[in-house]
Amino acid sequence: MSTTVQPAPESAAPSTGERIVPALIDGQRCYLPCPAWCSIDHVKENQKFLEDVWHSGPFSDLEAPRRDNTPGLMAYARIGMDPFSRDEQMRRPFIFVEDGGSAEGSYMDAEHAEKFADNLVAFAEKVRAMGRALKAVAA
Repeated sequence: MSTTVQPAPESAAPSTGERIVPALIDGQRCYLPCPAWCSIDHVKENQKFLEDVWHSGPFSDLEAPRRDNTPGLMAYARIGMDPFSRDEQMRRPFIFVEDGGSAEGSYMDAEHAEKFADNLVAFAEKVRAMGRALKAVAA
């Protein structure tokens, strides 16, 4: 399904937190509202269809050190939005968290993110306690 996007008129004022940015849709230049937090270059992406345009903020990675000192990505999180999705929930900003390998993740609203962050803090405290116990055994 192809949708034509018309250039934004000069008088179009973006809503709070948005800006109008250039994009390519199947090689055709257009202008789209883009959230201030989005770090995607929509021209470079050059999506085939308007429905494929998505927004993403910078990724925040959770890495776990390994004994062999190789990087160990455990998870990442980002703010995202799929403004032209058929799914109404995807058209609103969300936080996406994935384990870094399964391609399955969790889509969260702000309330879910708070609960997830609380879980991370509790997890971190337990891991820290395990590390202290390990140090005590090694001493």
